Amino acid sequence: MNASDSGSASVVAGWDQLRLPRVAAPKSSGPLVVAIEGPNGAGKSTLCEALQHALPAPRCLGTDEAWFSEAFKVRMIRDAEWPASAMFFLSGCWEQMRLLSTRPEPLVLMDRSLWSTLAVQAATSAGRLETLVAMLTPVWGALRLPDLTLVLDASFDSCQARIARKIGTARALDELTADAVFHARERAFYRWLGRQRPEVKFLDVDRRDADQAAAAAAALIRESAPC
Repeated sequence: MNASDSGSASVVAGWDQLRLPRVAAPKSSGPLVVAIEGPNGAGKSTLCEALQHALPAPRCLGTDEAWFSEAFKVRMIRDAEWPASAMFFLSGCWEQMRLLSTRPEPLVLMDRSLWSTLAVQAATSAGRLETLVAMLTPVWGALRLPDLTLVLDASFDSCQARIARKIGTARALDELTADAVFHARERAFYRWLGRQRPEVKFLDVDRRDADQAAAAAAALIRESAPC
């Protein structure tokens, strides 16, 4: 077992008995929302852009844009204490889903969702995931969740290569979690999520180029919502 596997196993052991609430989230009256998830550098934004034209469908961020002034985003990702950061992004996800429920389109693509916040915190500490699940449990029945979540499954090396091609703040923020152990734990979180949420699907992007990944993702989406 290498260091990444060992780090992943130690964290997963802390949440192997943890379960998401079983209360069904409300069905949104708006469009079918497809969230694109995965670690930094997996190619989420690139895939969203390709799908936007292929399906076609509008896309948005998982957190409402009002939350994303540059200085505040950097503070919440890099500097804030973790509970403040988590609640900040979760509130933005909640508001985004409320806004999407009023959209007229049949399908909307979302670059990240509330699962990203849980993934980042879970990859840091099993205790953080447990705390967030406990915090969300009383309001779970009021949450709007994505109707379909596609998790891009990419190796650490692949993600690092993509991050290296970025520039400016985007690259600097992605490099905060550019660690093999963190990456393994984050992938383990998504596997844990997939065992509990049937609408979570996985797409191996290491063995596909960008066009192949977009075609495979579009096929999965059409199975849920013919376009």
